[in-house]
Amino acid sequence: MFLRNRHPLWIRLVLILGAISLFILAYQWGNQYQGRSAAPPVISGLLIRPPANLSDFELREALGRPFGQKDLSQGWTLLAFGDLSRASGQLAVQRLIDVYNRVADERALRKQLRLVLVTTGNDSSLHRDFAGLLPALKILGGDPEQIERLRADIGLGGADTPSIFVVAPGGYVLAFLPETEGGAQMAEDLKAIHAGSYLLLPETP
Repeated sequence: MFLRNRHPLWIRLVLILGAISLFILAYQWGNQYQGRSAAPPVISGLLIRPPANLSDFELREALGRPFGQKDLSQGWTLLAFGDLSRASGQLAVQRLIDVYNRVADERALRKQLRLVLVTTGNDSSLHRDFAGLLPALKILGGDPEQIERLRADIGLGGADTPSIFVVAPGGYVLAFLPETEGGAQMAEDLKAIHAGSYLLLPETP
């Protein structure tokens, strides 16, 4: 003999839905906690902890379009410095393109990846020639004081090197890839940083 359930059907449905919602919330919270307590990615370059947030700046692309901190905040950026009339600047561009080509298997990353070279040279035709090598490549120039301030903000010394900085969405500088790293290793570093970025970026309120 079965006992009759004393609660109306709608009350039982509310209780069931409440239990399901509680389970989902607990599952999501547990995943977030577990993710945040995980170890950050291990790379051959140098992780910047806490990430640096660059102050506002205004430079110009090779065709004259303004480019500032707001543009840098959109998507992922590989950022380098160098004079294109010198070997260091040309090598920096070569390294940027090399990394870009080596992450072709990561569609989500490749789709939003931008390459930026900040140059102190004033040869506009040379800048346009290099900018035409790849749609993702941006050659920036402008006021030397703005460039020096940007270099200081990012922690770069006075000498030009083909080192690369990894900038995440929001304009956060997450890593430094020194000139001693080859293209394959830099690409692996970038993939690891992209996959583990939730562990490196500041938590949103």
